[in-house]
Amino acid sequence: MPLKIEPILDACLANAERLIESAKAARSVPGCNHIAFNLAVLALEEIGKSILLFQESLEVKHLRQNGEEAKRPLEWIDDHERKLFWAIWFGNDSLDWRTIGASMEAASHLHFQRLAVLYFDPTQPNAQAEIEDAYLESCLQLAEARLGMEKAKKYRELSEQDRKDIQWFFYATSDPQLKLVVFSKASLEKQKELGDGKEWIRWLRDSVEESQRSAHEIVQREMARKQSEEGDDEKDKWRLRIKLKSWSHSIRQNQLVQWNEGIAKNKLFKGAEHNDLTVEFTVPKSVTIHGLWNAGMQNNVLFVTSLNIASFGFFWWYLPRFTSRYHESITDLETNMEVIIDRVPELKIVWPQQALKQDVLGQNLGMIFSFVVHDLDKHMAVYHRYFGVLGLMAKNDLFFQFEHHLVHDFMECLKMAMKSYGDWDGDPKTFENAHKALIPEKEGRDEFVAMVLDLDRIAGEVDRHNLTQPVTLEHAIRAKLAFDTYIHIKARAYFAAEYERDRSSR
Repeated sequence: MPLKIEPILDACLANAERLIESAKAARSVPGCNHIAFNLAVLALEEIGKSILLFQESLEVKHLRQNGEEAKRPLEWIDDHERKLFWAIWFGNDSLDWRTIGASMEAASHLHFQRLAVLYFDPTQPNAQAEIEDAYLESCLQLAEARLGMEKAKKYRELSEQDRKDIQWFFYATSDPQLKLVVFSKASLEKQKELGDGKEWIRWLRDSVEESQRSAHEIVQREMARKQSEEGDDEKDKWRLRIKLKSWSHSIRQNQLVQWNEGIAKNKLFKGAEHNDLTVEFTVPKSVTIHGLWNAGMQNNVLFVTSLNIASFGFFWWYLPRFTSRYHESITDLETNMEVIIDRVPELKIVWPQQALKQDVLGQNLGMIFSFVVHDLDKHMAVYHRYFGVLGLMAKNDLFFQFEHHLVHDFMECLKMAMKSYGDWDGDPKTFENAHKALIPEKEGRDEFVAMVLDLDRIAGEVDRHNLTQPVTLEHAIRAKLAFDTYIHIKARAYFAAEYERDRSSR
């Protein structure tokens, strides 16, 4: 190892030592356990930083991932969890690789606990008091032990192969896909079988690189495929998954069973969060890799469009994040207390609490999806426009507020659909009667029509840039409801007519 790095490592460890001594001093002050805890965690970070700096000194050519140069170790210098991980796990030369997962969890816990007690948080008023004497003592002992280990180390020159393997492992643990391989059950069982960390890393790297070579060969063969073998077109070839989030519905796996049993090619699964929905499409062999992206995207557009219409809700790949605050924190410098200031009302649609139930999936979604796909070429522009407005809704936040655009565009979608399906001639003077004729005569009909006409008025004001009232997300969701209701009415009428034709032909 180049000698020039040693003074830098010594400086890191010296600072860690000063932080530990400061933590001990703070511990003796009543009510300052949380301050001592922060200093102990910072000491561990300094130790982890010294390990990152050591890896930076290896002078190995930096690997490339997905066509881009991977991060150098020094570029992780501000990643608190990563520094804590290396400080905790990199304890001695006989590393137990099976403890990697637990060390990562411990690092994450320490980092977030430190954030929780650094300032007084009115939402967690007891957090600082939870740093009790025994827990603080264990953290200080860990920091002191790790400091002693690092100060006692005599770094040695590594072979070129060792350097490359260590560098590869470092980058593999930062890659989301490779990390799953590194910490998989099969991988850790192989480490236990080999009993040697270096041999395991080398085996792991060889396995991954061989897998990547095989995948590359498969892709090359697929790229050269012109069309599938005769009579083999509809054989399942591709599985495509997307993950959606919803503000309007919670997802329960037991409500998805009926759909999955009845639909062969499109499967639904509950995600990690209560509002996550994973959709799995199966694509036939007739679609080559050249056309897979476009075919998959069209599937996504039609399904997500149908799901939003069928549920009268909102499903998208992501949801707006900055809906009430743009800042990380605001601190009163006189009291050193955090001040909570949010936008009121929050820039977020308040949907009624509802679960994605079987009646939505088994009846509405199947009906709407079939109706949308029917005669699609004629009406494709309508659904592409609607899909685009859903995307705009997902981007609506404090920095770009699109409420008035959403009302205007959802109403434009409604008018496009009514013209496309032949229910309106496009004359603004006839819109009210044309729309009213579509709504079934039942309680609430007049109120619904009045709502749609009011939204049409607002959309016209948006067009003319002469708004006479504030436009809110409530208006936007009503405009979406107007479009969704129209498609529901058309779908039910279509299938009722199909049923009558089928019955008459028997």
